[in-house]
Order: sequence, then C-alpha cells, then structure tokens
Amino acid sequence: MFNVGDLVMWYESYADGGITKDAGYGIVLNKNTYELGFKEGPYINYKICRYKRGDVMTFSEHELKRVEN
Repeated sequence: MFNVGDLVMWYESYADGGITKDAGYGIVLNKNTYELGFKEGPYINYKICRYKRGDVMTFSEHELKRVEN
C-alpha cells in the first residue's frame, strides 16, 4: 500500500498488459478505496502526479513501485 506523499515509480502498459509503454516518477496525491463485494475485498487506486508528463493519472497498485529514500 502507498500513502499520500509517497514517491513512486509508475508503469503504463499497452492494452495486452505484457509490454511497458512508458514509465517515470511521481508522487501520490490521493488514494481511493472501493468495495467490490463480499469475497473480493477492496480495490485501491491512486492518483499520481507524473513528473515526466506534468499531469495527473490514476494507477492501480500493481502499476506502482515505491521509491526508497
């Protein structure tokens, strides 16, 4: 899990999910948790300010990696 303010590396994949299209560094701006159902548990996504692109995009947890200080 990530917290607001964490420095992360984001990965953007092509639609098939097998090849990375783009990657870079960013900061977590917001964390959203959604309840999917009784057995599935929560789904969490994160709004990331991407330094490379100068924009904000939403990523799931498996598209992010924590950057250690």
